[in-house]
Amino acid sequence: MPPFVHALIDQLRRRGLPLGVDDCDALRRALAAGFGWTSAAALTELCVMLWAKTASEAAMVRAAFARVEAPQWTLAAPVADAPAVPVPAPPPSVADGPAPVADPVPAVVEPAPPPVAAPGDDLPAAPPGTGRVDTRLVLTPQYPLTEREIVQVWRGLRRPTRHGPPVELDVDETLHRSARLGVPVPPVLVPARRNTTRLLLLVDRQGSMTPFHRYVSHVVQAIQRAGRLSALTVVYFHNTAGSADAALLDAIPDPFDPSIDAVLPALPPLRDGTLYQDPALTVPVSLRSVLSLVTATTGAAVISDAGAARGTLSPARLLDTVALGKALHAAAGAVSWLNPLPASRWPRSTAEQVARHLPMFPLTRAGMYQAVDVLRGRPFPVARPL
Repeated sequence: MPPFVHALIDQLRRRGLPLGVDDCDALRRALAAGFGWTSAAALTELCVMLWAKTASEAAMVRAAFARVEAPQWTLAAPVADAPAVPVPAPPPSVADGPAPVADPVPAVVEPAPPPVAAPGDDLPAAPPGTGRVDTRLVLTPQYPLTEREIVQVWRGLRRPTRHGPPVELDVDETLHRSARLGVPVPPVLVPARRNTTRLLLLVDRQGSMTPFHRYVSHVVQAIQRAGRLSALTVVYFHNTAGSADAALLDAIPDPFDPSIDAVLPALPPLRDGTLYQDPALTVPVSLRSVLSLVTATTGAAVISDAGAARGTLSPARLLDTVALGKALHAAAGAVSWLNPLPASRWPRSTAEQVARHLPMFPLTRAGMYQAVDVLRGRPFPVARPL
């Protein structure tokens, strides 16, 4: 392979694209078969077809090609010298008489110059006067997790059950029935296993979540493209989905104590709230109607900083959040919370108190694995479960 491809692979691996020996071998075989030699753009698109699985990964590969210091991609191959071709003499004319016989002079045909590939149209033009591309200006979004990593995590959220028409062969039952009857029997068919897990995703928007909008949208889109869930419902809210009983604020024994354990049994589940169907929070939908579609096979996941970004504790927001958690627990099979801030930012904030009642994890790869385990039914200890 060309030497600059190794630098390209190193750069893509640093960006989170898991390229291995098989991917390098696939490129080597494609080049040996004659693909990707016409231009630099053809080589770029060849690598996109071999390595990229999504549109974001394709953009990552193209941007990496623009940043790598690559020589001009040409078809400069050694061409063998052509053999000498004798040029026949013209036939003699009758008027001139017999022409003297002369030895033929061999004429050497010059070999054609090797074809040179034109520069790719998709690569950025070099700035005038420099002769090279300013690689600092080639920018692509680089999130903490790639789409492939997020999809690998959420594909583990499965509850396979047999559902639908019988289309699969049950070998054990067919053999058992044939042995019991002693005669050949028709094959026994059973329905195929299907993932019946449903997911309700509640995403906090605006306010302190504004710096995380692009990353959270990247995570949500990756979950939607995973395509392994029976149903996925994404709704949005701002800080809280509704207001709990404000009278409980006065019932807290110590206003300086951040915990609400004393009033937790009297806190009713939040039923009358407002969610939104779009990230801009312009299409409202009632919380009661969303909860009415939740079944026992539905897992509920909340993506919010829960006040950790500002580092403050709001008793009113804590009551509203715990009331929403009670409503989700009563309707869904399991509830987990994903926080875009690390756990070191939770102390002395509302998020620290919410984590005492709901399983809360950072929005990292390890945190999402833990959240998926909770949604699959694995218990997670909290200080004061709802």
